[in-house]
Amino acid sequence: MITKLRVEGMSCQHCVRRVKTYLESLPDVSDVQVDLEGKEAVFHSDGNLDMQGILTAIGEFGFTAKEQA
Repeated sequence: MITKLRVEGMSCQHCVRRVKTYLESLPDVSDVQVDLEGKEAVFHSDGNLDMQGILTAIGEFGFTAKEQA
C-alpha cells in the first residue's frame, strides 16, 4: 500500500531527514521518500498503520501532516 502525506512546515534538509528517519523507524514501512519542495512524504506499508499516531508524531516535530488521497 502506498501512503502519501502532505507535510507543511519543513524548511530545510534537516527537517526532511527528521521526517524520513522517523517514518523509516516504523515497522512494515519501506521506500520512504520525503520531498521538501513538494511538501510530501510517500512510503510503502502493509496498511496496518496507526495513521493518527504518525500524524501526531510528525506534529510533535513542529510540522503539520495530513494524509492525502
